[in-house]
Amino acid sequence: MANRRSFLRAAGSSLVLGAGSVWSASRAGAQAPPAAPVSFPGIANPLDGAVEVIATGYIWTEGPVWVGGEQGHLLFSDVPGNAIYSWDGKRTTAFLAPSGYSGFPIPDTLREAGSNGLALGRGGLLMADSGTRALARVDLATRQKAVFADSYQGKRLNSPNDLVVARNGDVYFTDPPYGLAGVQKSPLRELTYTGVFRVTPDNQVHLITDKLFPNGIALSPDNRVLYATDNSGWVAIDLDASGMPTGQRPFVASASVGGARGDGMKADSAGNIWTSGRGGIYVFSPKGEHIGFAPIAGRVSNCAFGPGRYLYVTNDTQVVRGRIRADFPGGAPIQY
Repeated sequence: MANRRSFLRAAGSSLVLGAGSVWSASRAGAQAPPAAPVSFPGIANPLDGAVEVIATGYIWTEGPVWVGGEQGHLLFSDVPGNAIYSWDGKRTTAFLAPSGYSGFPIPDTLREAGSNGLALGRGGLLMADSGTRALARVDLATRQKAVFADSYQGKRLNSPNDLVVARNGDVYFTDPPYGLAGVQKSPLRELTYTGVFRVTPDNQVHLITDKLFPNGIALSPDNRVLYATDNSGWVAIDLDASGMPTGQRPFVASASVGGARGDGMKADSAGNIWTSGRGGIYVFSPKGEHIGFAPIAGRVSNCAFGPGRYLYVTNDTQVVRGRIRADFPGGAPIQY
C-alpha cells in the first residue's frame, strides 16, 4: 500500500473526484449489499472455499482482465479514482493514471472520471472510458492511450461502461449515463437513450439496441448471442453472421433470482454466464438456468477468469479471488 500511496501523491489532482462530487456505488448500477446473506438452496457454489482478498484500499473497483499466461497479471479499474492498477501475484502497482479524464480540475459534471470495463483486443488493452465518454486502446508496453470511438451519428456517447471483443475484432459496448453527474438528468447527454453498440475494426459505430438500460455485457463463444444487463434482469440479443441483431429476448428475469440485477459479467468457453449480482456471483447456463452462486460479502461489480481456474472479482473497495471447483461445469475463458 505504501507504493500506491506514493503514486497517488505523485499523480495528485488527476486522481481526485470533481468538486462537490458524492460518489455512491449503488447509483453506479451495482445493487446495495443485502441486509442478510443471499442463499439459493440446491444451487451449487462454483468456488472451492472462501475468497481471498488480493488488493484493497480503493474507491470502487471494476473491469478486471487477466493479461498473459501463468506469469501474467491482473488489471482492474478504480473508476472514481481515475486509475488502472496491476496485480502480479504478489503486489499491486499503478498501471495507468489518469485512466480516463485527463484534465484538471475534474468538472463536477462528471461523477466517474476513470476507466470502467477493460478487455484485451486490437493488440492491446481496450477500455470503456467513462470519464472521456469514449472507447480507447492502450498500448500495453508504452501505456499510450488513443480514443477510437466517442460518438454515434454525430452525438457524444453517454459514458461507456463495459465492453466485449468478438472473434473478428468487433467491439460491443454498453453506454449508460452512470459516469455523468445527474445520471439520466445530466445536461451533458446528447443521446436520448442508453444503448448497446458495436464498433467494427474500421471504427464504424453501429447501434445494436436502444431499448435497454444496460450495464454489463458478454458474448457467447460462437459470437451469435450477445448478453446485456437491464433493469429487468439479463437479456439475450441474437446476432446474425455479420454481428448485427436479429432479435432480443429475456435471458434471466431479475424476479427469478430474488430480485438480483447484474453489473459486469463474463461468458466462459462452455457458454455459461458468470455475472455479478446482489450478494455474489451468479452462474447461468446458456439456456438461462441458474446453476451456480458464489456468496461474496459487499457490493460485487464484475469478474474475470485467470490461470489455475481462478475467478477474480471486483468487490467494492477491493479485489478478491477464488478457485473454481474442478467438478463445476465450465469456468474456462474463451480463447480466440
